[in-house]
Amino acid sequence: MSGFERTHLIHSLSPFSEAKEGIINPHIDAYLHHYSLHPLTDISRYKIGRITLDEITTTVQTFRQQKGTICKGSVIIVHGYMDHTGLYSKLISLLLSQQLDVVCYDLSGHGLSNGDPLAAEDFKHYAIQLNQLLKHPDIPLAKPIHLIGQSTGGAIICAQHQLLTKPVPLHGGQRILLAPLIRPAMWRSIKRRFRWLKYVLQRIPRRYSRNSHDTEFLHFLAEQDPLQHKKIPVSWIGAMLAWGDWLEAQPACNNCIHVIQGTGDQTVDWQHNIEIFKQTYPELRVHLITDARHHLVNESAKYRQQVFQEIERILRETISLKQKKAAK
Repeated sequence: MSGFERTHLIHSLSPFSEAKEGIINPHIDAYLHHYSLHPLTDISRYKIGRITLDEITTTVQTFRQQKGTICKGSVIIVHGYMDHTGLYSKLISLLLSQQLDVVCYDLSGHGLSNGDPLAAEDFKHYAIQLNQLLKHPDIPLAKPIHLIGQSTGGAIICAQHQLLTKPVPLHGGQRILLAPLIRPAMWRSIKRRFRWLKYVLQRIPRRYSRNSHDTEFLHFLAEQDPLQHKKIPVSWIGAMLAWGDWLEAQPACNNCIHVIQGTGDQTVDWQHNIEIFKQTYPELRVHLITDARHHLVNESAKYRQQVFQEIERILRETISLKQKKAAK
């Protein structure tokens, strides 16, 4: 048992503009305990509430530096497909330790947000949601603003500044993509099956893959997470395939991105994806982690430590560059 009920929790949430800091009711308390987020509220100013992003009522959580503590910027975490904020406690903890404010939101159809479960007709919807969050008046974002995306979250970060005509700037912040999605593994097979599946089925059963060496995480995901969905919309597969085809056709751009990728990843076609990223982003910086699987944020400690060390290095470089510019 999770100790919280999704519908009751959502009904207990206020609009973000009206929400108070702290754990304001037992539904939130139970949720935070279930996902090991509770300790983070002791070391940050925590707030949870609802805002509208691209016409979908979305749940947003912020973990801000405590008063009197220097804040060195903000990070928006963009979770992966079928994920939600509750699975990102370890990354949030790391970022708070780097004196950064953290903003997390559940994508539409995921976690505590509204929307058809796991559905999206076009990745532009995700891009618009992120762009609106970046400029939302109720979400305080200290500068520079960094974006960190896991898998589909990485694709969304790319879509935000590639698909949109007026992407919100990051003011010197970094885009860090963890095992980002362009093509999935078995891409040809998926594309071939989609051609006929889209005419006969609306949803297909979800399969739990061994996308991490952390067996406790895999068990939790499959057996103890009440915010997981059991079926995948076929239309989302079409949106994913269309996104990959679109990005592969784009000319090179000047934006610098960082990709952290495990070589044991069997969820995405990472070798192909990195080649496409190299063509699209000539300033691309890639860090490979030998044998790490797909869900880098929730890998076992051996691999996760390497992921987090690289994230820390990228963020330190940004802070150092900002300080040098300020000194001139």
